[in-house]
Amino acid sequence: MQFNYKNKVKQIRKDILDISFAANACHISSSLSCVKTLVELFYIQEIKPEQFLFGKASGCAAYYAILADKEYFSKEKLVYYLRNYPLANVSVPGVIHSVGSVGHALSVATGIALGNRNQQFYVLLSDGDLMEGSTYEAALFIGQHNLINLHVHIDDNKFVACGKTKDILNLENAYIFYKKSITNFYKHNNIKGDGVDFMQGSHHWHYKNLDSLLLKKALKQL
Repeated sequence: MQFNYKNKVKQIRKDILDISFAANACHISSSLSCVKTLVELFYIQEIKPEQFLFGKASGCAAYYAILADKEYFSKEKLVYYLRNYPLANVSVPGVIHSVGSVGHALSVATGIALGNRNQQFYVLLSDGDLMEGSTYEAALFIGQHNLINLHVHIDDNKFVACGKTKDILNLENAYIFYKKSITNFYKHNNIKGDGVDFMQGSHHWHYKNLDSLLLKKALKQL
């Protein structure tokens, strides 16, 4: 059967909404913004979880939904994992690194790529990660040591937790630096809250939860 990209994106978005409501979880708009990128990586490029670090500090519902769909664990466990591990955690099958504060992921991915030069490795960061000094240092190291096996993907959804990214820190010059330093650097112009109009174009849904009426409204839009 031919793979249907649009249907898979829709399915993963639905899973995100359903499990976020059931788990009373937030970071919903952050999860929705990276769905297209994750579907591209896991269903079209067909990378494996052992090659991938979900580095965003929020939005792991999207990755958990992918892992369940890939049968790394039962879908019945999705709500349990999201409720107990609202940030990506190694207790969830398929997750190779626990995420906490913003800015650590690229350094970890750099170490993995350095130690396994014959294997392609992938990391997903948020635009907010690019504000961090540790991310800058890792990029310098990647460039100097020519880590061409490391693929760095940015979920550039134009928002961080407390507002528009450009209002907190304009990243135009930062993107020039990262593109020069990292051979395989991919900026994805994603939309925070993609697929649900009342979550788009705002940072407010970074911490909000769905109620039953909003869940029904959101699902109708998919």
